[in-house]
Amino acid sequence: MSEISRRSGVNSAMIKYYFDNKEGLLVALLERDAENAMEALDHLVAMDIPADKKLKIHINGIINAYYKSPYLNRLIHYVVETGRPESSARVTEIFIKPMIGAYRAIVAQGVEQGVLEDVDPGLLYYCLVGAADHMFHASYSIGTTLGVDRVSEEMKQKYLRLVSSIFLRGLSPEHRPPDSADD
Repeated sequence: MSEISRRSGVNSAMIKYYFDNKEGLLVALLERDAENAMEALDHLVAMDIPADKKLKIHINGIINAYYKSPYLNRLIHYVVETGRPESSARVTEIFIKPMIGAYRAIVAQGVEQGVLEDVDPGLLYYCLVGAADHMFHASYSIGTTLGVDRVSEEMKQKYLRLVSSIFLRGLSPEHRPPDSADD
């Protein structure tokens, strides 16, 4: 807190008054990031476009969010796992529940339209967040896996296309493997 005070030129007592402690500051950061992201997600769900297009737009959005703010998912985990119960509950309310609700709506629409398989929204959440986050979280391995020093805009775009293709084809009823897929 003192480092933030020194760099910002704001009295540390003022920072403590507004945020209470480091955890409060981190929750406020997550609230700031969640506000725009969840508003955009709500807008996407309400759009009058096919569900598979909504899913593609969301995949682009979530990968772009982690590219822009690679700390985001790790910070969510940190606060949920180490924070006070009220901080964990707040993060769940502002990030996880809205995403599950959006996935539930998009999947239901996609099933009705015949463009998406009926999948569990919670499992879809883990798949999408995991795929979107890992490339940016695992930056330590970029040199070994991709032969580059950092994820460039071009590399991010290639990843975006790959992840979109994998999910959209994989969730398409047309590409469902024979009955063995449920085994």
